[in-house]
Amino acid sequence: MIVEKDTEISATDILFILENIWEKSKPEWLLTTEDERKETLVFIQNRLKSAHPYGYAKIWKTATGEPIGILGAYKIEDKRYETFFICSRHMEEHAMKLSFEMRKILLDLSIEYKGCALGQYAEAHRTDQRSWFRFLGFSYKPEGNVGNRRYFEYVSPNT
Repeated sequence: MIVEKDTEISATDILFILENIWEKSKPEWLLTTEDERKETLVFIQNRLKSAHPYGYAKIWKTATGEPIGILGAYKIEDKRYETFFICSRHMEEHAMKLSFEMRKILLDLSIEYKGCALGQYAEAHRTDQRSWFRFLGFSYKPEGNVGNRRYFEYVSPNT
C-alpha cells in the first residue's frame, strides 16, 4: 500500500532516502561519504525550495510512513522547468504504480502549464532509465546533452 503525501517534505524524509537509496539510483547521486550525503541533502532541499511557488513537489510513502520517492520540478526560466526524482529501496516494490502515477501527474500538470517544457537528464549508460522517460512522455533532445548525461524533455501542448 502507498500513502501519497502532498505535505511538506522533511529533511528526515530525504535522509531516509539517501541512507536507503534504490540500487538503480546510486550512480546518480553523491552518497559515498557523510559529507557527500550532507551536500546531496542540501542540494535536494534547495531544489524543493525552488519548486515553490512556481513548480511542483510530491512525496510518496509506504503505509508505515517510510519514504518511497520524491518528485520535484522547479522553474529555470519562463516556460522552462527541470525535474528530479530520488527514491528509496521501496521503489523496487512500488515502481510500476509510481510510474503510472507520475505519467498521470505530467498529463494533469500539462493542462496547468500549457506551452511549458520540463527537462530531465539520464545517465548515458542507463538505457532502462531512458526507456522509462519515454514511457512517462519525455522525448530525447540530444542538443541538450551535457557530458555523459542525456537530455529528455516533456513539452505540454499549447492548447
